[in-house]
Amino acid sequence: MDKILPSPEHLWKQLDNLLEVPRHARQWLKFVGTTLHYGLLDPYNPLSAGPNAALPGWSCRVLGILGIRVSATGLEHVHHHRSQVFFVNHQSNIDVLILGATVPVPIFWLYKHTLDKMPVIGRALRRQGNVAIIRHDRPRAMRSIDQAAQMVRDGRNLLVFPEGTRSGRPQMGPFKKGVFHLALAAGAPIVPVSIAHSWRIMPRGSLKLHPTDVQVRFHPAIDTTQYDTGTLPELMERVRAVLAAGLQQDGDPQDEN
Repeated sequence: MDKILPSPEHLWKQLDNLLEVPRHARQWLKFVGTTLHYGLLDPYNPLSAGPNAALPGWSCRVLGILGIRVSATGLEHVHHHRSQVFFVNHQSNIDVLILGATVPVPIFWLYKHTLDKMPVIGRALRRQGNVAIIRHDRPRAMRSIDQAAQMVRDGRNLLVFPEGTRSGRPQMGPFKKGVFHLALAAGAPIVPVSIAHSWRIMPRGSLKLHPTDVQVRFHPAIDTTQYDTGTLPELMERVRAVLAAGLQQDGDPQDEN
């Protein structure tokens, strides 16, 4: 069978995408330098306030470098004296930094295990007490979920993305059940958090950076003790409806599934 050669238009698009790296070289270099500083040096700072202390500073610095302006509403819904699980829609790879700059309490998060292979970042994630999850290996994924649930019961605040992966668009993808089982096992309230417009920062398949105004909205907490495994679908639908309403309100339409 003859090979189908890519069209000139496709080749030009790929080349133009690669050229975005030198076009944004200054921003990328600043990003790498900041990441090296907070990933390698800050954990050894004797004045550090704890393993998660670097996240807010790193987040704010990177957002400034990338030209991302974040506004947050509903911060009164965040608990400061008990643990909670933040359920957040996931549009962009930058979402964790957006939350690191806006969530007013220390957090840890479930992250895809492939990040462990990234220099500096993987090591920093482990050092800060975050939990890796291997989604394709159910027994190991369940162990990660059990570990995270115990950490929440011990008083820590957890951040999860119920979609499991970034959508790269305004609309949310399907939700995974595992993190909802985690919230039930932890016995902690769910605080839904909607992030609007972060998909514009660096669209899927592109290396171009777009300065963006992002809206973060914290919603009233949902009491998980009212639910069990039998009513889990109702809890999932409730969280999804809250997030969808927040995204609609902030200009990211949810007319697709």
